[in-house]
Amino acid sequence: MAEPVSQEIELVLLLSLPDPRPDQAEAMLELLNTPLDWNQVLGMLTVHRVVGIAWHNILRYVIQHRQTLLSAYFLKSLKVTAAGQRLMAQEQMSRTAEMQRALADAGVRSAILKGGAVAAMAYPDLGMRMFHDNDVLVDPDRLRDAVAVLQDLGYVQGSWDYATASVRPAPRRQVLHMAMHSHQTYSYMKPTPEATVLECHRLDVHFSVDLMTGNRSDAAVSALLDDRIELRGLSSISPIDMLIFSCVHFAREAAHRNEVMALKDLVLYKLVDVVALLADRDLDGVPERAARLGFAREVYFALHHTDELFTGRVPAELLDRLRPDDLGYLDEVGEGEADVHRWRAPMKQRMFDIHRLRELDGDLSIPVLGG
Repeated sequence: MAEPVSQEIELVLLLSLPDPRPDQAEAMLELLNTPLDWNQVLGMLTVHRVVGIAWHNILRYVIQHRQTLLSAYFLKSLKVTAAGQRLMAQEQMSRTAEMQRALADAGVRSAILKGGAVAAMAYPDLGMRMFHDNDVLVDPDRLRDAVAVLQDLGYVQGSWDYATASVRPAPRRQVLHMAMHSHQTYSYMKPTPEATVLECHRLDVHFSVDLMTGNRSDAAVSALLDDRIELRGLSSISPIDMLIFSCVHFAREAAHRNEVMALKDLVLYKLVDVVALLADRDLDGVPERAARLGFAREVYFALHHTDELFTGRVPAELLDRLRPDDLGYLDEVGEGEADVHRWRAPMKQRMFDIHRLRELDGDLSIPVLGG
């Protein structure tokens, strides 16, 4: 039997839960009035990008008790971060909507993946969902036209130089390599000196949804674009497709060695998105849609681990309909079929263990970080 997690982790999970039950809200309040390591709590909320949700829950269930709470001092930090996230989300989304209008004027279909679209469709407040960039899906045969539109708008492929507040153009070989071996282009960036907090508007243009591979998925891309919806000025994939895509995003990164090394494999906000996208939806068509798009295994992977962290939030019937015969892949990580490691610690412990990559030693070749 796995060892129970710490009270600090219990609190982080409760604070991260969209729309907690009354008993969960009560447990949250009790833990916030317990002498915990608040450095750990604040650190985990920040690393896992769930500060905005935590502040939303504190406003709903806790704030009236702030004068007597042991945790009262650190709550102010959450308020400031959530307010900044809300402002940045608004500045991001207005520019994304402008970009999509330009694509539409050029006859290029587009839909937003993750980020602002999830914030708009799954959360009651934009400040609850942190996102730094904007992922936009286009038909692969219109990629050249989409690129021309972005260039006309002033976007440049590269990375942001914080010292000079400008875009550092990417070497052409890196741009070509990413387009040939990935599902997306090298990032497009445009400085936004007129914005209050947003330094640059960043776009990742996707032409495939077979994430972290060079495989084409033209039929799936077309299907997602066919069913796109309008949402707060954005064109987005549908809520059910967003649920499926969010599951794929989590599953692919959780099982890839390079993401483990970068500590991007297990970030809590990805599963919180899944919980939020599951709420108040007709989920009957999810298994069929996931199978048609070719992502049934990834959807089960993400829903299984979501259920492990947030018990009862994933309908049992949905899990039963998606469950594959072989479940061994649920705890595997690797880089190709010949180089696979099976985790010994359960997901709930690994999620909050910053040293989890040490378990890979002896199974996978680990580079010297910083070397």
